[in-house]
Amino acid sequence: MIAALLMLGALHQCAGSSHYLCGSIVRPLDPTGAIKKTIRIHFEFLPHADEHAPSAGVIVANEGGPGSGSTGTRDSYSALFHPLLQTHDLLMMDNRGTGLSGLIDCEPLQSRPTFLKSDVAACGASLGATAYLYRTALAADDLAAIMDGLHITRADMYGDSYGTFFVQTFAARHPAMLRSIVLDGAYPVVGLSPWYPEAPAVIRRAFDAVCARAPACGALPGTSMPRIQRLLAALRVKPIVGMAPIGGAMQRVSVGPADLAFMMESVGASPDVYRELDAAARAYLTNRDPLPLLRLTGETYVIEEVSGSADSYSRGLFIAVSCADDPQAYDMRAQPRTREAQWLAALAAERKVAPSIYAPFTIDEWMAMPLDISYTPLCVSWPAKPPSVPAGEPVADGTTFPPVPALVISGELDTITPAAQGDAATALLPRALHIVMRNSVHVDALGDPYDCAARLVREFVVALSIRDSSCASRLPPYTLVPVFAGSAAGFAPATPTQGNHADPALLRVCAAAVQSIGDALTRASILSSTHVLGLRGGSFEISNGAGGQALTFSHFRFVTDLTIDGTAVSAAAKNSVAAAVTVHGAAVGRLTVRWDAKDPRDIAAVDGVLNGVAVHATAPSP
Repeated sequence: MIAALLMLGALHQCAGSSHYLCGSIVRPLDPTGAIKKTIRIHFEFLPHADEHAPSAGVIVANEGGPGSGSTGTRDSYSALFHPLLQTHDLLMMDNRGTGLSGLIDCEPLQSRPTFLKSDVAACGASLGATAYLYRTALAADDLAAIMDGLHITRADMYGDSYGTFFVQTFAARHPAMLRSIVLDGAYPVVGLSPWYPEAPAVIRRAFDAVCARAPACGALPGTSMPRIQRLLAALRVKPIVGMAPIGGAMQRVSVGPADLAFMMESVGASPDVYRELDAAARAYLTNRDPLPLLRLTGETYVIEEVSGSADSYSRGLFIAVSCADDPQAYDMRAQPRTREAQWLAALAAERKVAPSIYAPFTIDEWMAMPLDISYTPLCVSWPAKPPSVPAGEPVADGTTFPPVPALVISGELDTITPAAQGDAATALLPRALHIVMRNSVHVDALGDPYDCAARLVREFVVALSIRDSSCASRLPPYTLVPVFAGSAAGFAPATPTQGNHADPALLRVCAAAVQSIGDALTRASILSSTHVLGLRGGSFEISNGAGGQALTFSHFRFVTDLTIDGTAVSAAAKNSVAAAVTVHGAAVGRLTVRWDAKDPRDIAAVDGVLNGVAVHATAPSP
């Protein structure tokens, strides 16, 4: 079948790949025919590797967002399903409005540091009568047409994040075309509240849980949330404003209550907030040191709000789908001016009936977050939904979903699509199994370092069942920053081992060096910069290669009295970190540091010479 399509020119080798086949299909932009435009929908197909065996089935993968094209994630999808690709085919489609399928690129919305209501309105105005022609139901029909063209009668469908919403929509509209469903980071296609109370419910318990499971944090008096609430109270009195190293530059950062809410709500996609917020709060509350908190806030905004090019993520498509398909606290068929009044009335009513819905934050603090995060007011200024959009799209309440085997995966600590939303999605599907991954956040199978969720997904696609999901309860907890100390003396000393002659002061230097290297590796993993400033001075350069990352330090300072030069290498194949550094300041000498990067419970080994004394010690890996 594929060979015939190649001969007919319907498929061709994708540029830069000898394995993937590219194709496209022309579809009406408006299925009613009222708007006489078409859209070309791009897809990519990876035939199974064993040319002598028939296909064991087709896996269809759909990306999240909404706003990201699925073909842009093809390397991650092929890595996830690699053990199956000898016998299984893989199909990915860029949903209309994403990637190479009639990309929506709204400026200045796309390039702003954050969403503005005026930019949302301008994007909607630029799309005009087509603003509602990118909704999920139409994208699901596009995929069905592609499958028909490729003579694919049934498929195993995997969706991550918004892709889970897409897959549920497809299941409701084209039930006979599915063999199985996998929803990774799931939320239900029907039944959600437009106020989305599930995320703050996660926040209220997750920070305490993460702290309790980390030895250094768990040993502190009390729990994490009261400390964070003390920080919130201080920010209500006086927000923090200052300069902080964000990537390769010093930037002015402000931290108020809404910024704290933004960080904590975003933690499902930026789990380093779990890693650092408690220690950053303590640094400010105890020592009036705002720098760790300023840096964490600025970095979270860069990670979450700097969108880059529309090719990789279209903000315009994100809004077009959100406003067409998601529940709202106002009537999308009303004009924006009327809708604004409806929104203000709904907001006033919510303040009265559920003032603690976003506790520990007030409703107004929560709504002051960027529009794509606060979300409820996002669509107030979008064009009115026309009568041509059928009521009940993408899926009507009461829809009966097909009884195909379904696997739903949620992260226990996910604030983006909380496990409670995974429960709701599971309840919609007659034959669904819900697995919650302990100590995990948003989307578990893609890039899975523990091969737990990924293995479960592959097993389910083959067997349509799971024999043993116990690995989901054994994922290791996050390692938290123990303290943001101003000097090396603020760290607990490393533990001496055989042959050590260093005193406790030098062992504190060892612990500070380990945490310094860990801080740099964290920045290297979360930021796109290749030149990164140290928290308290100096910098490091990042070299990325197929085998991992190499960091070169130049007068790098995580604490004020310890300067680090040298290198650290994170080797992906070995899941290991090895560093060789020279230190100056609180001590002078040279250290080698090694630990297992895969297991956060591992212990770092530190060896070397400080102030002419032999050092042999261990410290918790950072």
